[in-house]
Amino acid sequence: VKQKIETLGGLLNSTEDEDFDKAFQELQTLHKIWKEDLGPVDKENREAVWDRFSAATKIIHEKRQEYFKSLEKGFEGNLEKKLEIIAKINAVCEGIATTHKGIQNQMKTVETLRNTFFETGKVPQKQNEKTWKAFKAATKVFNQHKNSFYKHLKNEQQENLDAKKALLDT
Repeated sequence: VKQKIETLGGLLNSTEDEDFDKAFQELQTLHKIWKEDLGPVDKENREAVWDRFSAATKIIHEKRQEYFKSLEKGFEGNLEKKLEIIAKINAVCEGIATTHKGIQNQMKTVETLRNTFFETGKVPQKQNEKTWKAFKAATKVFNQHKNSFYKHLKNEQQENLDAKKALLDT
């Protein structure tokens, strides 16, 4: 048990996600051992020992909560970045190019923004669905504009082909 407590203390001084999860699991194991495996303590020591164990548990919970609060701050930063990316995609949609080369450049820009969006990381859970929907809507609008451009271009090319064939027929 003492070794588990020492391991737990070492894990709590780490900043890795997995270490906090492991520390919490270790704490759960220690609670189980305390409750089920270890025998009773005499009355005069019971309260003091429980208070020490309870205080250690409280410290672990507080550190875990602090850690998750710091993660949440990072998620807020990610949210801001993702909203900026969505705004950039929307800006591209407002000025759709009128040439093949221009559309190709915009496609590269949107693809880069898309990749950056996915690499940015998590956002607060409350904002996750809203952010995802906004991203999908922005990319959908761009794709619709792009498809419309190429559909129009294809129709124009077909009209030119038909006109040239008609010219040859006369």
